[in-house]
Amino acid sequence: MKIFKMLKYRLRNPLRPLMRLFKFYFYDTSYIVGDREKLHLGNRVAVANTIFNLSSGSIYVGDYTIFSYNVMVLTGRHNFYNGMRASLVTGVNSQSWGGGEEEVPPSGFDIHIGSSVWIAAGVIITGGVKIGNGVIVAANAVVTKDIPDYSIAAGVPAKIVGDTRTLCRPPSSVNV
Repeated sequence: MKIFKMLKYRLRNPLRPLMRLFKFYFYDTSYIVGDREKLHLGNRVAVANTIFNLSSGSIYVGDYTIFSYNVMVLTGRHNFYNGMRASLVTGVNSQSWGGGEEEVPPSGFDIHIGSSVWIAAGVIITGGVKIGNGVIVAANAVVTKDIPDYSIAAGVPAKIVGDTRTLCRPPSSVNV
């Protein structure tokens, strides 16, 4: 047993840089589409490998919010007229694959996510929604409408299925 304890302490310092790299790769990486200036993250936000699409608005995230794996936060929209993409109807010959501003509006679909929110794996959040404080969004849900504070939302489209204040009690060592 002493050998394992000794190895643990001797390997700790040399392995720290490697562990920081893994932490960065697995917990602090994200993919940003659009203007990085439109993404506003609070303190101690864990983004895992979240995709932030800022094409049609800004994204605001409160403190202590956790994004699990494969979450997509999408402000991007495509305008359609008479069943066709806007750029095809009007004959816009844009160099952009998205059809330019006529098809993809540059603003108006902001996303606001409160503090102490847990967004579980595979969730999709569409532009123009507000998610309150203390919310849990269950895995693979698609959020298309606002979610009030302290709600638990699940499903496609996401619906309120519970309240986080009644989920469980804090540990006895925590003074509330």
